Amino acid sequence: MKTLIVLLVLGALGYFAWQKYIGGPPMVIENPVYGEVRATANIEGREIEMAMFARMASDIDCKARARISWEGALKGCPSCQLQEPVCKTELPPRYAKLFDDVPIPSTYLSLTAGVAGERDGRLVVYGLTDQEGEVICEQMRAMVQKNYRGEVHCVRASGG
Repeated sequence: MKTLIVLLVLGALGYFAWQKYIGGPPMVIENPVYGEVRATANIEGREIEMAMFARMASDIDCKARARISWEGALKGCPSCQLQEPVCKTELPPRYAKLFDDVPIPSTYLSLTAGVAGERDGRLVVYGLTDQEGEVICEQMRAMVQKNYRGEVHCVRASGG
């Protein structure tokens, strides 16, 4: 379980940590493009999937941030398989509701931009028990909050 926590914390940090130094108020995004990046790993005999969704300012913004951030974050995970990042103008309803902090069957990390260089993001980890999801989300929240000026909190599983 310790390996899993470290891996997930690094994944979340890799995406958001480098953005903290760009100041000013959060960017107003009128026509968002949503980035979706997924990674899977076999950790301690379990199949775990991490899905990151981010609201970006444009297609260029999306493509520039998605792959670079996740590739760096997953370098220390030889069993992780990164899927090709996807940028699109709309998310399917089941993922769009994450940006309204609607509970789903998995606990997930919610990030709301606090400065111009940050973006709103949601990080969901599938393949965990409810208890593991809460523990890991709180660990990620504590780590990300050190490098992210916006709001960071966990949205608890719906129990479904």
